[in-house]
Amino acid sequence: MVSRSTGGGRRGGLQSRWARGGGILILAATLGWLLIAARQGGRGEAEEARWLHRRLAKGEPSGDEGTKVQPSGDEGTEEREDATSRLIKISVTLPPRGAAVKEEDAAFREEMLAVYRRRKARVSAACRRHGLGKFPGDPVQGSPDQLYKKMYQTFPWPPEKSLMYQEPWHLLYCWIHKVASTSWSKVFLQLAGLEVPLSRTHEATQKFSPKKPGQLASAISTSLVFTIVRHPFERLVSAYRDKFELAKKYAYIYSHYTPRMGVHGRPTFSQFVDYLLREEVSEYNDHWVPYWLHCHVCEMEYDVIGKMETLEEDMNFIAETSGLASTNISLPWANRRGSGEQGSLDYFRQLDLDRTQRLYAIYRLDFEMFGYSVQPYFDIFKKP
Repeated sequence: MVSRSTGGGRRGGLQSRWARGGGILILAATLGWLLIAARQGGRGEAEEARWLHRRLAKGEPSGDEGTKVQPSGDEGTEEREDATSRLIKISVTLPPRGAAVKEEDAAFREEMLAVYRRRKARVSAACRRHGLGKFPGDPVQGSPDQLYKKMYQTFPWPPEKSLMYQEPWHLLYCWIHKVASTSWSKVFLQLAGLEVPLSRTHEATQKFSPKKPGQLASAISTSLVFTIVRHPFERLVSAYRDKFELAKKYAYIYSHYTPRMGVHGRPTFSQFVDYLLREEVSEYNDHWVPYWLHCHVCEMEYDVIGKMETLEEDMNFIAETSGLASTNISLPWANRRGSGEQGSLDYFRQLDLDRTQRLYAIYRLDFEMFGYSVQPYFDIFKKP
């Protein structure tokens, strides 16, 4: 059984019922809609409606659209995003008949589905607001949207580069370094019966990439599509610490990127940020590429957007939904030594307000789409 810390009776009851019922719940996408390889414009309202009203080919709607569950970190969603969330449904394959589900378990499951509907609504609203992906617009020349249009149009990676596909388990995962990606790489390798040293687990990102012609469209339409995010600035600090502050000097990222920073010796966090501010985003390493670009969230829809702040609940939901909960695969969640907000704020004190604001401009859509606040990072520069 998937290892996890004990939670409330309601959550444990839900997990046991799902596993015992033998029902493998699979959140999925409609065929051919969630990805268009070539970025095209002029889709209009009809395609937007299709994106918002996605259904699984077989299954039933996931329940009442009007639930008011408010997930942690998602407070303050605009009214139009609330309206959008009522349009979005996640469809599932129901358990076999006769598999009784307690009323309290069903209520908890609906709460989790409501969380994911709201998170998806926030992403789709931001994509539409900035005219990106499926929702092309024509922002005023010189507006902030021009920066994001340029990022989107010049980003060189196809979706396949950022995805891992486990076909037997119907899992399609967008890995994000420094956000539980090592753990999911280990899970995918274990499911394939492979064992590699911890230092080589990221080879899974290539091994499980959907490369065959037509494989990606099929994977999207039949799989649970998910990713995990965290506060964008905490992730930057974690990447800096891991790849520059604590890394061996002969490690690839250290030896490759330190010369680009124009420094001798171990770079400071301030020098790392200066490099990010002058480098084109299209040249960023995948450890610090913005989430929305890396995972192509304005082109393809995610069933589950997990967060580090709700990691246990999200991981248990994915495990139960995919059927992994009935296996002996463990989810260890390695490399969770992140500094947290307070530690990240300490690193940002090496900067000044101007550089922090410019860095925020680069990652602003990650903050908007995934419900994070930058204000504590601005507040540290307020005069007492």
